[in-house]
Amino acid sequence: MIPGIGTLINSFAVIGVGILTRFFVKKEIKNFENNLLPLGLLVLTLGIRESLKSPEFLLTLVAVLIGAIIGSFLRIEERIKSFGEYLHNKFEKDSSEKSKFIESYLTASLIVVTGPLAIVGPFLDVVEGNIELLLIKTALDCFLVLFLTSSGGKGAGYSGISILIYQGFFTLCALGLGGSIDQVVADSIAGIGGVLLVGVGINLLGLKQIPVGNYILSLFVPFFITF
Repeated sequence: MIPGIGTLINSFAVIGVGILTRFFVKKEIKNFENNLLPLGLLVLTLGIRESLKSPEFLLTLVAVLIGAIIGSFLRIEERIKSFGEYLHNKFEKDSSEKSKFIESYLTASLIVVTGPLAIVGPFLDVVEGNIELLLIKTALDCFLVLFLTSSGGKGAGYSGISILIYQGFFTLCALGLGGSIDQVVADSIAGIGGVLLVGVGINLLGLKQIPVGNYILSLFVPFFITF
């Protein structure tokens, strides 16, 4: 099996669902913000469950703080939004509301890359030729994009590009390292990803706007702390 095929399937399936939803769902579900509430509850619950997988809370604490400091300095979330704006101006300039497009792109991108499957999946794909986890992730991501796109968030489908870039990076890492990901690292990533998903859930519920995109580098920290 070709290394990275799982990520390619994941990426293009998400883009394809975004396109097909826009093509077949002619009547958008109204009240975009209100439609995000049940999604917010689900993401929040998933985040809490995943955060409990961390083998050591101190590691999660240190990783999130380090990632937040570096990410805030680099203004990662602002850059993600800028890329979303670029995509809108390039492909959607005359067909959708810019703010809603960028919000849906950011939301979908954060959800599809902060979970542990986005990191562990590419490693298993390369090392074992096992794309089962990425196929499961693909199904979940496609449902997310279907929901957001049918609610008017046309930027959600473009999160497939984020998947291609992000998981493509970890595919290259797996090829370079030539070994499987350590279980402690995997559990740590799951715990940190859970914390970030809690932040995304809070954003979707409108309780507080947390710049979760700035914390994304936290997911890389376990590779160095537990090395």
